[in-house]
Amino acid sequence: MTTESCFKIVIDIATAFGTIAVAILAIWGERIRSWLSPTKLEIGAHNNFRGDPNLLTSQLGQQVGRGMFYHLKVINKRPWLPIKNCRVLLMGISRRGPDNVFHPSPLVVPSQLIWAPASFAPTLVAVTKEQIVDLGNIREGDSAFRLALYSTPNNFAGLVGKDEAVRFELAIEADNFSSSRYKVIEVAWDGIWEFEPEKMENHLRIREIREP
Repeated sequence: MTTESCFKIVIDIATAFGTIAVAILAIWGERIRSWLSPTKLEIGAHNNFRGDPNLLTSQLGQQVGRGMFYHLKVINKRPWLPIKNCRVLLMGISRRGPDNVFHPSPLVVPSQLIWAPASFAPTLVAVTKEQIVDLGNIREGDSAFRLALYSTPNNFAGLVGKDEAVRFELAIEADNFSSSRYKVIEVAWDGIWEFEPEKMENHLRIREIREP
């Protein structure tokens, strides 16, 4: 067999393997990329948990009150792998007791946090880089901080009243991602309400609880 013939055989084999590889990538490319570099999402603070003051209006455009709103963000650490049909779920609640220890409160069914802006965002979103999600709000004259949930059970134990502190366990679920660990966010309030974010930070504190 001549050198030219051997060289041609090598080229034909390489071409055949290349064709097969292209076909495999076309069919299973996303699955292969996910295996080599799995999707990775994180929940983080938006604007360092600084409150966003808003004037509340009725459907007729009349001012009906004031509120302070707080947000989180879902961050896609691998933006080349888009996340489909994503949602953030409240999986658990713990309340601070008189012994200064946090004790679990009942939560029979997980509830979903509201994507921002609440008026336009669908319940399930795609996350390429990052997406803002409402954490909760407290309105002037109200007695508690309330989580921003699409539905709230009648026996919901997650309100944060005066001199109370509550920890919320959050998870991310999507078509191609599921949290392996919960993100724990603590909200504490002393009962005083302010419309200026700098002042309100002295009365309502939100922080991430870092696991040991």
